[in-house]
Amino acid sequence: MEYFDAEVETAPLEKLRSLQFKRLKRILEIVYRSNPFYQRKFQEHGITPDDVRCLEDIRKLPFTHKKEFQRDQEENPPFGTNLSEPLENYVRYHQTTGTTGRPLKWLDTKESWRWRGRCAAMSLWAAGVRPSDVVFFPFAFGPHVAFWGLFEGASQIGALVIAGGGWDTQQRLTSILENRVTVVCCTPTYALRMAEVAKEKGINLRDSSVRILVHAGEPGALVPSIRKKIEEAWGAIPYDYPGLTEVGAYGIHCRNQTNAIHVNEAEFIIEVINPNTGEPVPEGEQGEMVLTNLGRACSPAIRFRTGDLVRLKKGICPCGRTFRMLDGGVIGRVDDMITIRGMNIFPLQVGEIVERHLVVGEEYQMVAYSEKGLDEFKVTVELVEGRNSEEVAKAIQEDLRQRFEIRFQVEVVPPGTLPRSNYKSKRFIDKRTVKG
Repeated sequence: MEYFDAEVETAPLEKLRSLQFKRLKRILEIVYRSNPFYQRKFQEHGITPDDVRCLEDIRKLPFTHKKEFQRDQEENPPFGTNLSEPLENYVRYHQTTGTTGRPLKWLDTKESWRWRGRCAAMSLWAAGVRPSDVVFFPFAFGPHVAFWGLFEGASQIGALVIAGGGWDTQQRLTSILENRVTVVCCTPTYALRMAEVAKEKGINLRDSSVRILVHAGEPGALVPSIRKKIEEAWGAIPYDYPGLTEVGAYGIHCRNQTNAIHVNEAEFIIEVINPNTGEPVPEGEQGEMVLTNLGRACSPAIRFRTGDLVRLKKGICPCGRTFRMLDGGVIGRVDDMITIRGMNIFPLQVGEIVERHLVVGEEYQMVAYSEKGLDEFKVTVELVEGRNSEEVAKAIQEDLRQRFEIRFQVEVVPPGTLPRSNYKSKRFIDKRTVKG
């Protein structure tokens, strides 16, 4: 009962690589025959499926960048040309959030949607979700795919699923308690927001039936400070569900890992490259994650440069899965690095340090700005009543100085000053006139 599909999840490395190559060849043959986007791309690079004779030959294929998909949809509205089947075969529409530019539209056929659900089911099963569970989705169910995929995955497992869209936080909490929900799927931001509201209403979530939280949309369960707050507030175990609209849900967060996730190598091929040269980095070194999905030939992503920084973890997981792991999950974004007074800084890493000093109900925001020709970085924190503002601010400032070797401004503001989100928080704002 440990695996959703034991045969592939525990497959010996040689068998797994053979499976990946077989499925890669199938994808390449389909897109070369019927996908206008990749037909053009491969012809421009003088490549055919016959040139890929082994799995390592995937490096002969050109990278795919998000901006190429965006440009293709602008030039060929509304859905672009990365479609391997007639439009009437597509039954699902989703789109990206647009945080890195114009939102991308993405279509799925019945078959590819079942594949998305299978990937989600493998991830949910690894976290301990079973047919006997009651799974709650406090999600508005708009065009973003993450929780739709989890909804389909939970259905494929055979769990009872409850959609909580259209309700406010109080109504959702009531439903969780009344229906004896055992699994909640939401962003980590909203998990903490629900805990904040529950506390205000005198509800002790630790007394509920919830035993598992599954998080998507932003880092959560793999960030120690956030994980600790969620565990303490809910009395349940949080898991991350990483994925991308363009590629699919590639991650499996098993019960044996608190600081790493498996890459579902039965359904994806992962490469880790130097973002500047495009060459592979040695195992264990940080680089940009490149993914190829193997189960969605209708609208594939081949050697897709995710922009996510990861590090492959050496060793075998006690869970028995032979899939490789990402140490710490996604540890940054290639395009998120900023330079402040000569120091390279990832806002995500700043946020992780700030989070260590905050408790449930507290919030923060980071702003980079220019003043008198110099770049500055300011952290604004909102604390709950009774906390020593001066003490917390000094502790945050000192930890940041030790980590990044520059001085950060830290300001404490009154409760209710900073915005709250029912989805995911935008905690970094770059106001600099010249960004670098």
